[in-house]
Amino acid sequence: MCGRYTLKAKGIDVQRELNLDREPVLEPRFNIAPTQAAPIVLDTTPRELTLARWGFTPKWSKDVHEGARHVNARAEGLAERRLFKDSLVHARCLVPCDGFYEWKHHGKQSTPLHVHVPQHPIQTMAGLWTSWRSPDGIEVVTFTIVTRAADEFMSRIHTRMPVFIAPEARDAWLSKDATPALIDGLLHSASPSFAAFEVAAHVNRAGVDDARCLEPAAAVQLELL
Repeated sequence: MCGRYTLKAKGIDVQRELNLDREPVLEPRFNIAPTQAAPIVLDTTPRELTLARWGFTPKWSKDVHEGARHVNARAEGLAERRLFKDSLVHARCLVPCDGFYEWKHHGKQSTPLHVHVPQHPIQTMAGLWTSWRSPDGIEVVTFTIVTRAADEFMSRIHTRMPVFIAPEARDAWLSKDATPALIDGLLHSASPSFAAFEVAAHVNRAGVDDARCLEPAAAVQLELL
């Protein structure tokens, strides 16, 4: 799964990595959590960032808070799910990040880890989006992050992980001409080369968003990594 992630990169670096038309104004984010606003790249505007609410709220929902139940979408059987199948065909997005958090459980305790790609810090997770209209007519863009079964590295930490779209595949993921076979292939493509380190329990609180979230834990359990 993916329940928290980071995007602390500078705007100019995000612009270059994602080939955006202009440099976005970004505040470093150390603990992006569900229901918060975060920048994504929509298939309708692939050269700019759009601020969206994390948590897919279907058009028919009466309350935007419904999205809190849909922060992740499982890649397996995605095309058959009524909630997501239309967006899978017509409304895909990229969710930029420079790492995500996962908690490794051992007994009644859990250890927070920050998972990242040292060789290529800025990555893009596969997402789906939709536009929800409030009763008073306000449009809210919401999104979900697609997940898959963990690869060999991540299986030592958790059973699930986000789907990552490689740099050379980003245009294909956002393309309106992408075939179902191509989309499915991208959802099951190889993951980047991850590394992880244990962070302090400071990150456990979803409302905390500061640099201390990424401070290494005092006692790092190297055997986990």
